[in-house]
Amino acid sequence: MNATTEQRCRAGEELTAAEIDELASLDVLSLGMLADEVRRARFGDAVTYVRDAETRLTTLPAALDAAIAAVRGARAKTPKVIGFSLADLVDRQWGPLPDALKQLKDAGLTAIAEAPIDRMVDLPGALQAAEQSGLPVLCLSLQKPWTASRRDYVLKVRSIIEQFPSITTVAPLPREQSIAVPTTGYDDVRAVALARLALPAVKNIQVDWSQYGPKLAQVALTFGANDLDRVSTIDDESLGRRRTSEEDVRRNVAAAGFRAVER
Repeated sequence: MNATTEQRCRAGEELTAAEIDELASLDVLSLGMLADEVRRARFGDAVTYVRDAETRLTTLPAALDAAIAAVRGARAKTPKVIGFSLADLVDRQWGPLPDALKQLKDAGLTAIAEAPIDRMVDLPGALQAAEQSGLPVLCLSLQKPWTASRRDYVLKVRSIIEQFPSITTVAPLPREQSIAVPTTGYDDVRAVALARLALPAVKNIQVDWSQYGPKLAQVALTFGANDLDRVSTIDDESLGRRRTSEEDVRRNVAAAGFRAVER
């Protein structure tokens, strides 16, 4: 690797398209070691994780009235209600998007869980509508595996973050796996490492614990990830305290050489 590129990664500087391509062409171990170094320099040994302690609404009803009712029902149980994908909200076409989002906020919605960058034609417009309605979007995600170049992915995410700096979390691994074009573990950790190095303005590079499981999530922590999402609050203690979801996370994080911190 060019020494200048390596130094700029360590300094947290914005990389050029050519430098991103250079990183993407590195062997996975060299890329991972640099991403781990940068991640440790920024966060030390801390790994944050999010339990679904708040009510998280994942399925968006077909009708706005039903969605409002679902939010109100959840709000009756907890003061913090996170819900839905911004892409699903756009697809519903419930009239002007800011108006629909404002109604959901008034019903008790605290934040929108995610905005998949590969599902919306006008992502900036949808994010602007969310801002206007007072609903923060917590994470930029991917719905399906990214088929274009990793440079294009990074540049697209970077452009969105520059416009909406309140978004502090990026999940570079897809929510859906492709049967036709499956990814490998090497592909996944490479995507995590590149996101860490090429997106210095992003605080959290996140892996979904429930979807990807402890083995890949644990390895991803050594490739630049610093945040785990969707750690279940539903624990079966019949096999003992050490087999609960939270203890499983803490044990895996510690085994990777990090310290787990709930956020």
